[in-house]
Amino acid sequence: MRTVFRIETPSLVLRPLVLSDTPRMLEMSQEDCARQWLPSQIYRDERHAGTAIEYLIGQFNLNASPTTNAFVFGVEEKATGRLIGHVGLSPLFDTVEVGFGIATSEQRKGYATEGVARVCAWGLERFSFPAIVGVTDEANVASQRVLIRCGFSRKEEKVMRLQGVDRPAVVFELRKKEPNQGAAANRRPPGQSTVQEICQRLLQPTGRFRWRSPSLIVTVMDYST
Repeated sequence: MRTVFRIETPSLVLRPLVLSDTPRMLEMSQEDCARQWLPSQIYRDERHAGTAIEYLIGQFNLNASPTTNAFVFGVEEKATGRLIGHVGLSPLFDTVEVGFGIATSEQRKGYATEGVARVCAWGLERFSFPAIVGVTDEANVASQRVLIRCGFSRKEEKVMRLQGVDRPAVVFELRKKEPNQGAAANRRPPGQSTVQEICQRLLQPTGRFRWRSPSLIVTVMDYST
């Protein structure tokens, strides 16, 4: 039995495109949202769409890397099994770029954020590149919000060639965390107490203690004596 590579999230199944996706990909490419932000991905007819999908199927090679190949996942709604969009990693100059699109009827449900976050986490974990960039048209505020919710930071604004046209663009970046970065983030500053420690000290008859945090100072006096 052939094993199909897939990634699951609470609401989605992310898997490589297949030729049977052609009619649905053609349909989504005709939507106004796609025409506005992804004009280079508008397909003339089913044959045109099938040629593009066949190319992307050939690019999806787990022995390669998004620095050289395009890894485009079909986005399925888990509850219905319906194809509702795509998300992928692909080469952009000397970096890796994330790209995505969700059908208009399925937007504002968190699916773009869920899919982008999961694919980026997979890419940074599996491959050796240090960061992923996201490039949006300056006016595409909705896509910018998705990237920010996925942990991307705004890096720069410049004129770039987007979808075959020179346009003002915003570049976002998501960097791979170093192994000790998470531990450092969870380490408490010297002198900072946890809520549990504070409660324990409140129960001790010490008379007085003073708890200091960067934003709050709490002084507790014991008047029982």
